[in-house]
Amino acid sequence: MNRKDALKRANGLAPQIEEHLDKIGDNPASRDVPHWMREVRAWIGQIEAMLPHLGQKTAEDWARRIEGWRARIGG
Repeated sequence: MNRKDALKRANGLAPQIEEHLDKIGDNPASRDVPHWMREVRAWIGQIEAMLPHLGQKTAEDWARRIEGWRARIGG
C-alpha cells in the first residue's frame, strides 16, 4: 500500500472511530456497546497495520491518536 492510499484509508476510518466512541460514551448501557467496541478495535487494528506505510512522523502522530482512542475504550 502506498502512503497516499494509507492516509486516505486512515483518514476515512478516524471519523467512524470517533462516532462510535461518542456513541459508547453517550450510551454506555446500550446493548450495542460490545458491537461498537469490536468495530472500533478492528478499525484501530487496520490503521495500526498501515502505520509502516505512513512515514515516520505521520505514523508517530497516528500512534498517539490510537493511544487516545485505546484509552477511551479501556485498552
